Amino acid sequence: MDISYPERDSDILLDSNENLLLLDKYYKDIKRELDFDLRKYPSPTSSKLKSSLACFYGLNHEQIVVDNGSDAVLDTICKTFVSENGTLGYFYPSYEMYSFFVSRNDRKAVEIPLDSDFTLPTKIDFLSEVDAVFICSPNNPSGLSVNRERLISILEEAELVVIDEAYGEYSEDDNISLLEEYDNLIIVRTFSKAWGLAGIRVGYGLMPAEKSIEYLENMLPYNVNSMSSAVALSALDKEEQVQKSINETIEERERLSRKLEDLGFNPFPSNTNFLLCKKPAFIEISNLHQELIDRGIRIRTFEEPRLEDHVRITVADRKTNDYFIKVLKEIL
Repeated sequence: MDISYPERDSDILLDSNENLLLLDKYYKDIKRELDFDLRKYPSPTSSKLKSSLACFYGLNHEQIVVDNGSDAVLDTICKTFVSENGTLGYFYPSYEMYSFFVSRNDRKAVEIPLDSDFTLPTKIDFLSEVDAVFICSPNNPSGLSVNRERLISILEEAELVVIDEAYGEYSEDDNISLLEEYDNLIIVRTFSKAWGLAGIRVGYGLMPAEKSIEYLENMLPYNVNSMSSAVALSALDKEEQVQKSINETIEERERLSRKLEDLGFNPFPSNTNFLLCKKPAFIEISNLHQELIDRGIRIRTFEEPRLEDHVRITVADRKTNDYFIKVLKEIL
């Protein structure tokens, strides 16, 4: 898999699903509270942040691992729990980095296509044949969640289930409580999305204590720097501000979805801070994308054949969303 990292020089960035509704006060409060020692090495395993996350989720600190972004968590899970000759299973279209983790760690992959509506297939044949299965829920790029009953049925059959919940805060699903019942479950979350802190690169995994011990054997020490840990710790005390932005995002998401539908787009239901939409038949994706870039707006397009006539749009604040719709009307 070829990975490229284009510079994002547009004025309005609706392509990376950052939280665009958090107020400046949130960031100013965090900056004002920062307190860390630049002279000293950080905690090798981010012990203070682990303890705070444990309190936040009602878990033991031994059930938490903290790493340099959720990508690092997923990569280390692949390295740790998929044997050298083993196989990782995942569905597609989904988070495109899963195939990168497989190739990077020299593992094998089983890719299972989602149904035409981007839901899990009714029958899944590979579960007993893989070391682990990754499930992105809510899924990126569809925005759809896997319901609890379906997850339980997969947990009953698979050796290890890893639920990638990068957008979990936008969903009402409670999968964390399943950790009490299943010792083959890992949940991965991040501070990059709902918490609005993509710049600090902090992700974490919630898992049985014995699995966290195995994980730490493969994780680089000092992987999260002191400033990032301090920022994440401060953010956890501001859940009310974050939840307010989540509520506003959900409200705006539904309003934006209706407006896009009025313009001929076909938005999918979403449990995230973005909308996946099938484009109107009367305009080419390449033309739409370029017209928006020319006007300082960037959205996400895809090369994957099943998504080549779709776009993914991050939900912004009302003013930005209204401007985006206005520009779309001009283009269409």
